[in-house]
Amino acid sequence: MSKTVEEYRKRGEEVAARLQKYYHDTEGWTEAKSTTHFKISSKKSPEPEFEGGYLYKGEAVYNAKPKVVFDYVEPLPNGHRAKWDKNMKKIEIVKQIEKDLRVNRACTNSACMGLISPRDFVDLILIKETDEYLSTNAISIEDELEEQKKYVRGWNYQCGILVIKIPSEPNKCKLISLIQPDIKGMVPNSLKDAAIPGSMIEFFNQLRDALKDAGELHDDK
Repeated sequence: MSKTVEEYRKRGEEVAARLQKYYHDTEGWTEAKSTTHFKISSKKSPEPEFEGGYLYKGEAVYNAKPKVVFDYVEPLPNGHRAKWDKNMKKIEIVKQIEKDLRVNRACTNSACMGLISPRDFVDLILIKETDEYLSTNAISIEDELEEQKKYVRGWNYQCGILVIKIPSEPNKCKLISLIQPDIKGMVPNSLKDAAIPGSMIEFFNQLRDALKDAGELHDDK
């Protein structure tokens, strides 16, 4: 049975509140990778239904306007991300519920030299903008969309991207990526634990390259 607009929105707002809690939580994170440009950390997922899973947090600062960075990371079929994100094979809008609320289908390429086959995820996404940040707030939902043979249907627990504004520096922002995917399939945990941080590193580096190529980075070293 299809949900009402109000039910979709309530779920999206719940996810947004959850992501804010993740963002402000400073306890229990283990650093997985750190460079001059980004840091990736993880902890056991706080979601009881994702027992044994991990919540990953990526942090990076970009010398670019927050709205520009958000436009580059928002998952839209004809947006910037569909062009620069090499981990993403296809982005589709399954259902446009309201202007800031939709159901997306994202298809990923294979990973780890083909050891992890392509996945697809069907997510409810709420877009938010406040004086402090712009964000995508997403969670996988049960949908009538049938699985396709060439993809394993994965599941995203509460996840999203926050582009934090820096009021004193309008040409600078902090990007926070929060993900906790269950990629399903017969994949060893050790391979999953290596693949997810690796894909986040690629995400941050490819985004920086795309912004640089477009001339959107200001005084970036």
